[in-house]
Amino acid sequence: MKPSGEIVLLYNIPDEKSRKLRMLMVRMGMRFKVVDPSDYGQPIGLLAGIKEEALENPEAEVQTFDDEMMIMRGFTSSRLDLFLQNMRKAGIEKIDYKAIVTPTNMRWNSWQLYLEIKQEHEEMHAMDK
Repeated sequence: MKPSGEIVLLYNIPDEKSRKLRMLMVRMGMRFKVVDPSDYGQPIGLLAGIKEEALENPEAEVQTFDDEMMIMRGFTSSRLDLFLQNMRKAGIEKIDYKAIVTPTNMRWNSWQLYLEIKQEHEEMHAMDK
């Protein structure tokens, strides 16, 4: 399949799950990048292939984290739905922390985005209780 402009940043995905995910993305013509903790201080936009993207706050804290996270760029809503549907069909366990690259978060580092997604996830699931 011809590569699309879609790219997925992968964080802390265990080997077998990562292998299945990467195979699915290749079949769907997507690019992906496994983000190393040494790159957590880089702007999300730069990691996702947006050239010349600078950090909003170069002094922002950067830490590593162990939770799985997936950041997507360049997806239409129908392609995003298809990707998530294909993940379920392939038996790939859900990744709780997911986000789309936005004009706001593309200038954050990985730690800042992780904290934002984690807070939103906790708030959403607090309503379930």
